[in-house]
Formats: sequence, C-alpha cells, structure tokens
Amino acid sequence: MEKYIDMQMPLTSLDHNELSEELNNLTALERISWAYNQLGDGLFALTSAGVDSALMVEHVAKSNLPISFIFLNTGFLPKETLVFKDELTSKYGVQILEVGPSQEEIEIIRHKNLWETDLETYTRITKLEPLSRAIEEYGITGLLSAVRSDQTENRSSLNIIGTGNDGELRINPFLDWSQPMIDAYFTEQKLPRNSLFSKGYGSVEDAHTMKPGANRQGRARMECGLHLVDGKLVRQKPKAEFSQPNSRRI
Repeated sequence: MEKYIDMQMPLTSLDHNELSEELNNLTALERISWAYNQLGDGLFALTSAGVDSALMVEHVAKSNLPISFIFLNTGFLPKETLVFKDELTSKYGVQILEVGPSQEEIEIIRHKNLWETDLETYTRITKLEPLSRAIEEYGITGLLSAVRSDQTENRSSLNIIGTGNDGELRINPFLDWSQPMIDAYFTEQKLPRNSLFSKGYGSVEDAHTMKPGANRQGRARMECGLHLVDGKLVRQKPKAEFSQPNSRRI
C-alpha cells in the first residue's frame, strides 16, 4: 500500500474509514505488517490469553516483526489463563508484558466486591488505568486487537482502524473474520487454546464473573471494557445474528 500515516497529525483527524477500506483488501498478516510499517516500535498487540488468543500471537510470530504484547492481569484471572499466557510465550517466542492493578488496589476491589457493586470502577482499576500506564511507559502509538465484528453489537460498528481512549491507533486485523473461519484456521494450523475451552468456556474473563457458555454467552458482560463507546463501558445483549463476512484470503 502507498498510503502512510503522518504521525505528526492528531490521530483523531485521520480518515479511518478511508484507511479501513484500503485495508479491506489485505489479509490479516498483511494488515499487521502494514501497521508496523507505519508505527514501527510504537506498535504493540493486546492479548488476553483467551480461547482464540493464539490467532493473534501466531500471526505476529509469523510476521517476524518485533511486536510485543500487553497482557492485562487484573489480579482475578483463572489460573488456566495465566498458564496459557506462559505457554504462548514459550511456543511462539513472543514478548508478553504483564500489567495490572497494584496489590493494594486488588485488596480494595476484593474487600468491596467491586465486580458486583461498581462495574465501572472495577473495569477502570483493573483494565483501563493499567493499559493507560502501559501506553505511556512503553510509548505505545498503536495497538493490535483481535476484536471481530461478529462478537457484539458495539464491535459490529468498528472499523479496521480506530482510535483508543489514550489517543493510540487501534488496528483490528481480524475484524472481518467469523467464528467458523477462526475455528477452521485453528484446526488447519493446529493452534493451541486456553484449556478452559475444553471445559465449555467459549470466552474467558475474571474467574469470579465467568461461566461456561458458547462464544461470549458465559461472560458477565459482553464487552471486556477495553473497546468502549465515547469512553464508556457498553453493557448490552449479544447480537442474535450477524451477516457473515465474505470468504477471504487468510
């Protein structure tokens, strides 16, 4: 692609629609390479070490680009997720940087049961503030995210290129992938999954808020809190049906 981002421009002034249209013609791996060509060492990736997380990790490893991952350890993750995070690091040789709330904050959350009494504050302390600190500390100007348009109503309105709450670019290389496409890719490439998947968890989050269920049905909230609308956490029901994206090169 010939279009380059002028990083001297305010990120909010970028024409994300136009860029996303151009990126529609690229594969997920090409989108990741394009993003690195634009942002260089300022490009990082998010990983939750969740059910489908090997997809992003495998693609980044395959790109042979020095892209590090940010892993948000809320202090309340199931042990299976922490084990899987280490498995991904070992198998693919990527760097995964762990960030999260302080031990003092974790104790306050536990004492007040914030996940039940104040979801907004809980999400802010465990995810949003640690991510903001990481963005500042590591000089992050762009984040790769594995969100997909078929996951929630909010995500169905996202573009391949967007802007995060801290002004960083958000690049969603798998936005137009469907769950069947992902399942087929996992089978073909023999990608590993979080062991909770075999126990009926279609999606994983904090241990005290999740339960078994297909796709994101077992989550206490459909949105994890990192992909917001106007800076606010979106509580919503899962979208019943999504139009399936056209078959594309992967």
